[in-house]
Parts: sequence; structure tokens; C-alpha cells
Amino acid sequence: MLHRLAAFVKSPIARWIVGVTLFVAVLLVWRPTFTEFLELKLYDLKFRFRGALVPGKDVVIVAIDDASLKAVGRWPWSREDQARLLTQLKLAGAGVIALDIIFAEKEETVAFLAINKLHDEIIRQGCSPGILKLLETEKRRADVDRLLAEVIGQGSPTVLGFFFQSVGGQTGAVQAEKLMSPALVRASTYNLVRLMNTKPSEVPLVCATGVESNLPEISRVAAGAGYFNMIPDPDGAVRWFPMAINYDGNFFAPMSLVSLAHFQGQAPLAITLSQWGVDEIRLGRRSVPVDRYGRLLINFLGPAGLIPTYSAASVMNGKVPPEALKDKVVIVGATAVGVYDLRVTPFSGTFPGVEIQATVMDNLLQGNFIRTPPFGLVVMLLILVGLGILLGLVLPRLSAAWAFIFTLIVMEGYVGINYFLFSRQGLQLELFYPLSLIVLIYLGVTMHRFLAEERERERIRKAFESYVAPAVVQEMLKHPEQLRLGGERREITLLFSDIRGFTTMSEHLDPESLVTLLHDFLNPMSNIIINQGGTIDKYMGDAIMAEFGAPLLQADHPRLACRAALEMAASLAALNQEWAAQGRPPLKIGVGINTGPVAVGNMGSDRLFDYTAIGDNVNLASRLEGLNKYYGTSLIISQSTAQTLEDGFILRDLDQVRVKGKAQAAHIYELLGEGEVDPELARHLEIYHQALALYREGRFAESLPVFGQALDLRPGDPSCHRYLSLARKYLDTPPAPDWEPVTVMDGK
Repeated sequence: MLHRLAAFVKSPIARWIVGVTLFVAVLLVWRPTFTEFLELKLYDLKFRFRGALVPGKDVVIVAIDDASLKAVGRWPWSREDQARLLTQLKLAGAGVIALDIIFAEKEETVAFLAINKLHDEIIRQGCSPGILKLLETEKRRADVDRLLAEVIGQGSPTVLGFFFQSVGGQTGAVQAEKLMSPALVRASTYNLVRLMNTKPSEVPLVCATGVESNLPEISRVAAGAGYFNMIPDPDGAVRWFPMAINYDGNFFAPMSLVSLAHFQGQAPLAITLSQWGVDEIRLGRRSVPVDRYGRLLINFLGPAGLIPTYSAASVMNGKVPPEALKDKVVIVGATAVGVYDLRVTPFSGTFPGVEIQATVMDNLLQGNFIRTPPFGLVVMLLILVGLGILLGLVLPRLSAAWAFIFTLIVMEGYVGINYFLFSRQGLQLELFYPLSLIVLIYLGVTMHRFLAEERERERIRKAFESYVAPAVVQEMLKHPEQLRLGGERREITLLFSDIRGFTTMSEHLDPESLVTLLHDFLNPMSNIIINQGGTIDKYMGDAIMAEFGAPLLQADHPRLACRAALEMAASLAALNQEWAAQGRPPLKIGVGINTGPVAVGNMGSDRLFDYTAIGDNVNLASRLEGLNKYYGTSLIISQSTAQTLEDGFILRDLDQVRVKGKAQAAHIYELLGEGEVDPELARHLEIYHQALALYREGRFAESLPVFGQALDLRPGDPSCHRYLSLARKYLDTPPAPDWEPVTVMDGK
């Protein structure tokens, strides 16, 4: 087990998996724009698959919508109209009013300018104190900013919004108190700040270089204020909300958080900071999950319009029932298209900014957050490592089809778990980086398998083409599943051939002549075997061992082997004629063919092995080849081979033989030819088989004349002479009563 594990660790697949895992881990830490863009889009898809959620009942929106602009006039409205709107909200008993509006400049009406000019002229020309006092009174009445401030300071707490400029990594050089009153700074910042062994300037927090605030007379009477900045992601969509901004060493809170603090009865706003960043933000007793930069993942409830929204014109005209606004957090902001306060969100490309503020408030009140796991980067790195180990251990062991299926299962499993945690538990885990790792590992393993198969194809081609027919090699490469290297049990046909009297002949030839003779003999014999689809197993001196039906499956392997044997005999006859003209001695061969199950495959050691076959049927084929010397024949096939041959081959029943190690006798046959039988040969075989039947029945006297007739047709036939000799022997010395017409071969 340890050896195989060590081998796997050193393999190219393991190196690919480690390299890809490290590559994706670097992308996860570095987060380049392209990969982050894809991750964000997958994050948006999870919202769309999840669908809409039901908002709470404590937050409502009063929208300055297109209907309001049509009824009241273009934006921005006059201070009187805005004061009238706020008056109606306070009369309805709103719990807290949050204004997603900024009052940065004074509004001077025509009446105010005229009275102010008259006041200055009367002072220049001189007038009674009574008239000046009257002018001062009228001037205050014409001051619409003062009128709005009076409305804001009365009744329900009103929280103003303001805007930080150049939000980024640097804080402003101008002190906050020079741009905002000390009271406004206190009302807009966290009132409980805990620094953990760090300085405000060392905290990696969102910073700003400037601020656009409300008029001082309006800011003084407001219950509080908070920024309404939103920081979009690189693709322009809003997904995070900054819950703290550092400006001049002061940690400001957003309008949504300040409004809810007043809604909950002046609940304390607490922030804990360290060199790592923001450790914790709390609204009263509720912890707000933020990242180290103080950003909150917005849990969007769905498309725009889910949070109860009322037209500002309807509120001003008294058409909204007071109970719809009573004791609610009412956020006032623009939704009209022409005002351009529209944002891109996971649900829509035109989502009102005021509804994003309201969604954040709903998240904070309901505790319905999207969280990232503690030490989220470490968790994601562990997920990548775990996926790499899983795929690395499993994929190389599977076939291509099962590897693809397993990869899909892993991908779907991760996506399913990821979506379940997101939709049911509010836990956000990255999708793109793990999925990229899975795909890259699968592609790498598949490519390695492809290259390995190509190398194996080339190895097989080079290994087999020297002793296998080219057509067989091509079929093996097309259907490698039929080639199981390493050993299997299969029925094949084996062919053994040997030169008769080669040992004696070799004693009279010099080495060079002997080598030339073997080459001139083995070369055409080998080509015949290969051309008939056989595989040359080995050369044993002058002998050849070949298999038909392995390594490639061949349904007609007995026929191919017999055809090869006949062609070898015919080719040798032609060679002998050619060699006789050259003064060379003629050669005779014996061929034995047997069909049966054997163990075939790579046999040998780890360092040296051959593709070969072993088993009793191999030994039987070898013994059949040797029996040619005993029977005076050239081609002998076994009973199992003869039974599988189709019509067309000419066979003669030679004998029943019981070889050493076998209890059952088997018929052996002489292979005489293929195709149509010569009439004379057909007559000879007919008479021969009649005589053989008489002999096997023990009717020796009757078989003698019949064998004689067969011999007359083929004078010198070794089989006829043999049976004539045996019949006469048994006539002179009758066999035992349990005699069987079986020849026992004790030798190998």
C-alpha cells in the first residue's frame, strides 16, 4: 500500500494535481479581476435560484418616484415640499425617519432674497427699530432651511444622510470637526470603539479623503446622521455594504445602522478593531457579520419592490393610512429613473439605491445575514486541498466514462452543498475556484490518460508489429479493450513447427551457413503465420511457437491456424525445389495444432517478460508436433481443433492417443488440405476410414484387405503401413479382452 502510494506521489498525475491545486490556490489568494468576475456572477446566480424572501414588517420606503415628480415637480423639491412630506410622516407616527437625501446647500427663495435686500437697504438709509424687527421676523419666515430644520427637530427622530468623497485606502487630511460639528461627529460615529493593540491609522479599513455633509442648521437638530456610500464590485454591481469608514481617525457608521440604533432606543454601536481589521461590529446585543474591511454581504431579498413602498406624493396628500407608517423605520429616497439613484444588484440592473439601504436595515433587524466562515481563506484552501486529494486518488483508477461521471458527481455535489449552505444557512463559500480545480484536474487526468494510451498504442505497435500481422496490429489499436495484458484465460489455437533432423544437419554445417539456412526458412514461415493473423510467440532454435486468437480476439482462429500450416507446407515444398538447384539439402517440417483454453498474457519478471501462453493445451500442441515423427506425417491437429473447423478442410482420422498426464484418449487428425477433395484422395480416405473402423472394432483380419486397398491408391502411405503392421501383430498375438484402440505416448 505504501509502495503504491509512493509511486502515485511520484507520478505525472500527482505532479499535475499538486501544480493545479497550487495554481488555483494562488488565484484564490490573489483574486485577479477575470476570475473574481466569474466568481461574482456565480454568486449572483445563487440569489436567482434561491428566489425572493419575505421582508420584515419594520422597514418601509417612501419613494420619490415618477408619480411624485409628476405631482409635485422636478427634483430637487423645495424645502417647503420636503418639510411638508416630513410633517406627514411625523404625524403618522413613524418610529424613525432616515433621509437618503443630502441638504448640502442653502435654498434661497425669491421672497427671502427680496426681504433680505430690503432689510439691508433700510439699515443703510436708517429706520425705526420696530420696522427692523418686523423685517427680521419676515426674513426668518422666508428662510425655508430654518423651516425644514424645525420640522426635522420635532417629533419622530430623523437621521440624515451624508456622502464621503474619494472612498478608498487613504483618509482625509482635513479634520472632521472643521467640516462637521463635534455633535454631528459624535452622532455619526460608533460610540463604543475598542482598539486591540493598534492605532486607527493602522486598521485596514475603508477610508475617505473628504465629506459632503448637510447644512449646519439642519445637522444640529437631527437625531443623528450616517453616510449612504455604496462601493460597487469591479463589475459595477453592489453586493457589499461598508459598515464603517475611517475619516480623520473617526470611525463613522452608515445611515442604516444609526437609524436602527435610534429605532431600538439608542442601542449602542460598538466596533472592535485590530491590525487584522474589523473583528466585530455590534448593534446593541446583535453581532453584525462583516469581513476584515468592515463590509457586510447584503442578503438581497429579491427583485425591487419587495419592501413595502409608498409614493411620497400619496403620503403628502394623506392617501397612505397612518398605520402603514406608525412605529416603522421609514427611509425616504428617490426611485425615479431620472434621479439616477439606480444600482446593479444580483437581481436587477436597475435597483433603487434607497431599497438597498432598506434591505440592509431589514437584514440587521431580522438577523438574516449572508456570512462567510471564520478564517474563510483557510477554509477555502482546505476545500481545494481536499478536492485535489479526492480526485487524485479516484480519477486515475476509473475508466474514461466513469471518470467523467464521477467528476460530474463531485461538481454537482459541491454545487449542491454550496447552494444548500447559502440558501438555508446563509453561508457563502466560493464556487468558481473549486469548480475550476475540479475541471482542471479532470482535464489533466484525461489528457494524461490520452497520452498514456497513445504511448501504449505506440508501444503495442512496436512490440507486436514484428511478429503480428499489420492488420491485427491495427485492430488491436482500434479495439484495445480486447487486449488484456497481464494474463487472462482464453481459448486460442496454438501452432508448433519444427524441422525434422535439424540437429544432425547442423552438425555438418558451419555456423554461417546454419544461420543463413535458418533465416531463409524462418523468414517465409513467419510471414505466412503473420499474414494469416497469427502471433509469433517465440523461436526455439529451428522451432516456431505461434498463437491464433491472441492477443486479438479471432472467432475463426482454428481455421486460420490450419490454413497457415498448409501454406507453410506448400511454401517449404517450393523452397526445397529452389534449394535443390543451389545444392542445399531439403528440409522437412512437422506441425502440431491444438485448440483449447490457456493462460495468455505477459509472463515473466518485472524486468523481463514476454507475451506468451502457458497450460496443458500448449503442451499438447507441442507433443502433436513431435508425433509427426512417429506417424510419418507433416501436419497433425487435435480433436478440439478438428471439431471447430468448418467444412472445407480435408482431414484424416489418424489415431486415438493418450498422452502423458491425461487419462482421456483424444483423436488426432492429419491435415491434408483445404477445398475440393481430389477424387482419388477421396476414394482413398473413404476406404481408409472403413478399414480403421474395422480395426478399432477388433476385426483385424477383415481390416487387412481394406487397408491394402487404401494402400494401393496411395502407395507408401505411412498410416496404412502402420495399421497393417498392427493388425498382423494382433492376429498373431491377440490383445487382452479390455484392449482399446488407443496409442499411449509416455514421452513428452
